[in-house]
Amino acid sequence: MTKSIVLLFLLSVSTIGYSQSLYTALHMNDGKEYKFGRPKQIIEENTFYSSTHTETAKNIKVFDAAGMLLTEERYTQDGILTAKLTYINDTTRHLKLARIFERWLKYGRGKEIATNQYDEHGFLIGTIDSTAHGKLIDVVKIVNNSKGDPIELVLFDANNNPFGKETAEYNYDKNTVVTSVFKNDGTKLSSDTAKIRFTPATISEEDKSNYNQYNDAISYSTKNLNGSVNLYECEYRYDKTGNWIEQKTYIITLKSNGKKERQLNKIFKREITYR
Repeated sequence: MTKSIVLLFLLSVSTIGYSQSLYTALHMNDGKEYKFGRPKQIIEENTFYSSTHTETAKNIKVFDAAGMLLTEERYTQDGILTAKLTYINDTTRHLKLARIFERWLKYGRGKEIATNQYDEHGFLIGTIDSTAHGKLIDVVKIVNNSKGDPIELVLFDANNNPFGKETAEYNYDKNTVVTSVFKNDGTKLSSDTAKIRFTPATISEEDKSNYNQYNDAISYSTKNLNGSVNLYECEYRYDKTGNWIEQKTYIITLKSNGKKERQLNKIFKREITYR
């Protein structure tokens, strides 16, 4: 499978970067933190490796009684709290209504609020980002198709000036979506193809070898802006409920002799407390 990184244009122009990509909007309410059971809390320890250093971050996620993410605290490897996210949820319709984003910076504390807008069918049609004092930061407007999947996203600044546009074309038979990012003058900046869903029923026969029995990816690729491709492989450990508690990801390098070399890229560990 391919994970898109070409949407950084839209993500980088927003202070919050909450739903400023069609792919994020498509999966806004999926709840991908776990697959089985009803967690009360998940403590994450994420370690990233490079040729020069190793960095570890810690996240503490708390879930409400409906199983939706309620708060997330982010810490440095030294245990310093850097950010807290608080979600306001509609537990009946299983929709995220708003997110409060608090950050502790070197020179003070910042607080921003992202409010989601839905139509009468529960389809996401926009997001309004503002400061804690109500000052507008930016506005996202989304157009959906008849299935409720987003096909167009436009980001506006506080003065209602458009920053750019993103479009999506869906091929439901192949479970793929092609997303394209455009400048205001219509110039295409980039495009990429990604999977629409990741349920067992939507995985094609040719892709099944990339997933294990828990429907977690064991191999995937990412495409860089210059067109080059990175290959990855993953290993997992699971708890008795079926959720993974350790994920090791390796960067794969193909040698001229046909052999492959694996280099450890990151290790994610999770301590899950269930209700």
